[in-house]
Amino acid sequence: MATSNAAALAQELRDAAGRDRIPVADFTALATELFRYAGLSKSDADIAADVAVHAQLHGSDAHGCVQLPLYITGLLDGTIKSAPNVAKTSNLPCCVLMDADHGLGLTVSHQAMEEAMALAKTYGLGAVAVRNSSHFSTAGYYSEQAARQGLIGFAFTNASPAIAPTGSKEALFGTNPIGAGFPLPDADPIIVDMATSIVARSRIRYMLALGQKAIPEGWALDPDGKPTADPAIAVKGSVLPIGGPKGYALSLVVELLCSALSDGEPGFQVTYENVVKRPSTIGQFFIAINPAGFVAPESYGRRASHIAEATAKAKPIDDAGPPRLPGARGHAVNRQSQSEGLAVIDNLRHALRTVADLIEKRAA
Repeated sequence: MATSNAAALAQELRDAAGRDRIPVADFTALATELFRYAGLSKSDADIAADVAVHAQLHGSDAHGCVQLPLYITGLLDGTIKSAPNVAKTSNLPCCVLMDADHGLGLTVSHQAMEEAMALAKTYGLGAVAVRNSSHFSTAGYYSEQAARQGLIGFAFTNASPAIAPTGSKEALFGTNPIGAGFPLPDADPIIVDMATSIVARSRIRYMLALGQKAIPEGWALDPDGKPTADPAIAVKGSVLPIGGPKGYALSLVVELLCSALSDGEPGFQVTYENVVKRPSTIGQFFIAINPAGFVAPESYGRRASHIAEATAKAKPIDDAGPPRLPGARGHAVNRQSQSEGLAVIDNLRHALRTVADLIEKRAA
């Protein structure tokens, strides 16, 4: 891209950062333009923007477009390939191993779930293990990708070290999120999207970058394994797993799915491209399940709806805060975003301005 166009794109990013809300179509177009600038094809840029913007539309303050500095730096440095040679192999009918060739996790993971869904429609189940990938934004996107087609979807990824095994002070496993999506007839799908840590480590990084001096108690440990509320110390130590040993065990489960099944690097040997200037070699795992492989679709729908309705109507502790199905808040935020425009939160402002500075510096 010419220097003048880079300057214009940087200004667009700063203009967006200065707004309180921005129409979803306008922001998505800006994200697409940015990914095109970074070298993606038109089709891949469309997918990458859709994945990244999805997180913001559903209320995430730690993933999606707030990670644009990571994605754009990697693409411009070449540590994330803009046109990878993705290779697929299969030893059994419903299983695929995908080597992402250090491509962008947003597009590679979309492709992997598409592959898993195609398998599920044929065999009832489809599973895709991915190696040599990069950060894929939110697990919930890919779970919903399947659920919107009437399939049950699961998405997992390993990540750089963040969680210490219970009894250790060494950050060894990533926050290793778990995504699950269950379709419901004539209703928004149930979407589970959770890290195996109490908080995403990226949230602490952004709190630190924004100058916040303290994080809540119970989020993190210092390098000696002692509790800390200092974000600068927390990023050097570890974050606590959900549910103590149970969360650590879940993180280990995700690690085994993502690296052992893909024959890829474990999380404690990966890191992010903008830190080390080399590919991150992240591993991911995707599952799609076709309910029709087990029961008639209407039977699944009836049972799933009954469970969802009973859960939502469970007796509340407080009438002001009744039970809420996983994903319901995100769906509500998305509807508000579509109606009123995407909210430009502080983390997003920081990311947009950071990328604007990066583009101008590269073009100078």
